[in-house]
Amino acid sequence: MYKSFTAEQYKKTLGLAPDYKVDGALCYGTSFKDETIATLKECLVEIGVKAKLTPLEHRYVQSINELNVGDKKIWFEVGYGGALLSEFLHLACLFGSKKNILLGSCGGLKPGMKPGDFIIPTSSYALESSARMYNREDPIQYSDNQLSESLKSKLVIDDNKIWQGPMVTCQAILGQTAEDVQQWSSDDYFGVEMEASTVFAVSNHFKIPSAACVYVSDNLIENHTVLSDNYAEQAEMRQKRKHHQICAALQELLSK
Repeated sequence: MYKSFTAEQYKKTLGLAPDYKVDGALCYGTSFKDETIATLKECLVEIGVKAKLTPLEHRYVQSINELNVGDKKIWFEVGYGGALLSEFLHLACLFGSKKNILLGSCGGLKPGMKPGDFIIPTSSYALESSARMYNREDPIQYSDNQLSESLKSKLVIDDNKIWQGPMVTCQAILGQTAEDVQQWSSDDYFGVEMEASTVFAVSNHFKIPSAACVYVSDNLIENHTVLSDNYAEQAEMRQKRKHHQICAALQELLSK
């Protein structure tokens, strides 16, 4: 039912002007919203962009932040899992978004992956419902190759590697078993996270290019998890990866 409502209907409900438009959408998959918004502001300063970040004031979209840079309007959302992000992206696409980018972290599934390595997903297998509501025929949701390559070219890396390959989207992180991890790795998936398939599926439904960049926070196939002794010691590294990701995504979304 809601899928059939038009952009005009949603704009009226949200109190937006009839000519309101969105130029791009940036999603960050995490539960740490305030910290991520603070990093976004740091990145804007680093790349020399003057911007105004304003929360949209409506109870239906209160978590959406509007980033105004010159004549461009970028929507920014922090979400943990795909449900809220599916609504955010649905509206962004209806309102004219030209590029949708997801950032975040993942559990690695390849031997030799180091914490801090980046993964640019070529696709993600959907083990959740929000993606399958937008693509009911194929559980594999694909990113856009051209946008993925352009985003990759803007990443700052040091001694870490950029991997490219398929991923798995699974929102029930505490429900993952050792057998799941072994099977996903055997099936040649590079990592598991919580949002990519939703971002790709919604974007593809509206024929909007989408891409993602996640960093490896822990390598599950090598039994390195958030409960490992050295995980807390790598907090600074993870923050640097988040910083690099957001800078790259902003440069991509603000490019011509």
